[in-house]
Amino acid sequence: MITIAKKNTNEYFGSVFDLVEMGNNTRGIKMSKWADYLISAIRFEDDKIKNIAYLKVHPDCGEEVGAGSTWTRDEVLNAMYDGKTFYTILKSNTGEWKKGAHVALVTKNGRSIITDLEHTDMDFLSDLQEL
Repeated sequence: MITIAKKNTNEYFGSVFDLVEMGNNTRGIKMSKWADYLISAIRFEDDKIKNIAYLKVHPDCGEEVGAGSTWTRDEVLNAMYDGKTFYTILKSNTGEWKKGAHVALVTKNGRSIITDLEHTDMDFLSDLQEL
């Protein structure tokens, strides 16, 4: 279980966390479930055409981020068509996962794209590292 201790009983940070009662009356926070799957990295087909080819996808286990595996763009698209939800995640300097943006499936000019922006005509996920 991933927990973060509070500095005092009156403060904790992040709307994605739920206050929980820990053993021995110690209070902490626990990560809540963000989505069905979380995306931490991407790889493009090539540098000129910014179409995503592969994505590192982790199951969202609620209390922790599951181990990542490489999915093809089509596997992510099919999961999204099946109603699965995705968010991006970013690793902080302390090694903790931080919630990024909601990932949407958008159709533009008859083509399905994976994005976390409203105004784009190509695949785009902000601030992710490359595979």
